Amino acid sequence: MIRRLVAMVLLALAPVACTSDEGAGPAGVGTEAATVTSATSTSIVGTTTSTSTTSSTTSTSSPTTSTLPADFLGEQVIGTSAGGLPITVSHRGTPGGTVVLVVGVIHGDENAGLAVLDELRTMALPHGIDLWLMEAMNPDGYAADVRGNANGVDLNRNFPHDWTPIAEPGDWQYSGAGPASEPETQAFIDFTEGLRPALTLWYHQDLYRVSPSDGPDGPLRRLYTEITGLPYETVSGGTYSGVAATWVRRSIPGAMSFIIELGPTLSVDEAVVHAGAVLAVAQKLL
Repeated sequence: MIRRLVAMVLLALAPVACTSDEGAGPAGVGTEAATVTSATSTSIVGTTTSTSTTSSTTSTSSPTTSTLPADFLGEQVIGTSAGGLPITVSHRGTPGGTVVLVVGVIHGDENAGLAVLDELRTMALPHGIDLWLMEAMNPDGYAADVRGNANGVDLNRNFPHDWTPIAEPGDWQYSGAGPASEPETQAFIDFTEGLRPALTLWYHQDLYRVSPSDGPDGPLRRLYTEITGLPYETVSGGTYSGVAATWVRRSIPGAMSFIIELGPTLSVDEAVVHAGAVLAVAQKLL
């Protein structure tokens, strides 16, 4: 029933024109699910490696089987964490379409968003979406179930736009030795400067809201909350400098980017609704 409702929302939104005054990409085509054992593609940001992956709608762990959609275009390692772990992205949809990037984990102990990415790996895509899924920008923190990377840096305070020295190593908001001091931040910057996503979404916990905006992405944020039931309320409680989403908006031409604060937990049905909201918001940019 939840999946049927999501499909109805996407169908209803299909003819809607872009509400943003920022850039949109050309249209492409969607495809149906299939089972494959490996895939390769030529990426606009680098070489994509062959892989055998899958999705799971009941777990926030990495994919482990080979069931992939027919429009799966490969998986790419974009860099290595401070602790030596790979930072990977998977790619599906239509190359040359509207580029959408979804990041499941930047704070390692906030990983409920991975269930949304699990759904996005196999959910039917609207026509023209070029979808990139980054499970964890912070694989160190995810593996250790801690906020920062192996250097104890809060990667969401480490980006060069408006970077400010915050605290000391060990503090929950430690911003690092300098702007983009961490290999994860550097890898993300290099990747997105080549990819130039029209929209980047970031999952966090557990304030359960989306912060309002009067910028071009304001209507997209509001649509996301209308579909998911999240409150449309200001996020507070931290020192917000060197933030990843802000860097994307200020540094990538025409880009929009915002944070989704989930609650403490996320059920499978809720993950389906959030995945549908991602695609509905993306469809507004076609």
